[in-house]
Amino acid sequence: MKSTFKQVRSLILKEKNFPEARRILAGVPDGELYSPYHVAMAAIARSESDTAVAMAHLEKALSLAPDDIRLISRIGKLRLQEGNTTLAQEYANRALQQKSSKKSDVTALASFLQQLGDYTNAASILRHAVLENPNDTKLRRMLALAQLQLGQLDDCERNLNNCLRLDPKNHYSQILLGEILIAQGNKVRGLAVLRTADNDECPSKLKERLSIDAAECYIDLAEYSAAKDELTRVQNSNSPRFNYCWGKVQYQEGDYEFALTSLMAASKSVAHEDAPSVPPIDPSSLTVEDQKTRCQKLIQDLSSKLEKLRVSGIQADDTSFNQSTVLDSVDEDF
Repeated sequence: MKSTFKQVRSLILKEKNFPEARRILAGVPDGELYSPYHVAMAAIARSESDTAVAMAHLEKALSLAPDDIRLISRIGKLRLQEGNTTLAQEYANRALQQKSSKKSDVTALASFLQQLGDYTNAASILRHAVLENPNDTKLRRMLALAQLQLGQLDDCERNLNNCLRLDPKNHYSQILLGEILIAQGNKVRGLAVLRTADNDECPSKLKERLSIDAAECYIDLAEYSAAKDELTRVQNSNSPRFNYCWGKVQYQEGDYEFALTSLMAASKSVAHEDAPSVPPIDPSSLTVEDQKTRCQKLIQDLSSKLEKLRVSGIQADDTSFNQSTVLDSVDEDF
């Protein structure tokens, strides 16, 4: 039975062969009596965007395994995605009561708590897990992320340095450490650390982030030519941070029309969905002085918003949780 569920897990996670997974599940004797059966069916339902059916299967799975922290965390994440923060918090409280030290439980719960914004509890359970598994780089990195959110930059830096002692070529830890050093004001050292991650083995997504980090740092140092060089390395990016940096560089070069176009794109990307819609403005229809004034206002408005976006977005780059499914890579028991 266990081998069957492992085969289904592989079909869902690796091969994305949902029809074959469903066919095998249909042949499992009394499958509805097993929690992994419902977890798999929920994953298939999520792949078909049928959230209601997915949730029904997860709730049934939880009734069969009421102490499963990973399962509780998954349901909580889905409730959070639905916008039901109150119910998500109830699942978080339920998971925290279990007091598990198993790595897969800790990482699942910590990921959920960070998405929920409960960085204090996330850091607490991760700190205990690191004490029990001092050589585990993933646990240390997750703890560093929680500490970053809590503003504990020195502790965050210490954990990232420990990660790099254990795994010197970990690009994510290198880039995150560089970002922390820059945030602490140590821009020269931060840039040097970022450069160590800038090699052929660095994943393209991280390399883009590295270039934008470096560009932001160069802008802060008033080295706009170097910032421009970094931004030209980024291909086909339309992220708010990228547009913000381009806008600031072009503003310094006196191209206010181009700068305003980039800054408006950045502002649109970070605008709250409940904010009133503002009719688009054609920068070319404005006077140079008006373009400049609008650029100055957008730069000021975007500065704090993008810093929050950068910090809150860091954990999303390192999570194994896939928003399209209810399974993840730590499901050893599935």
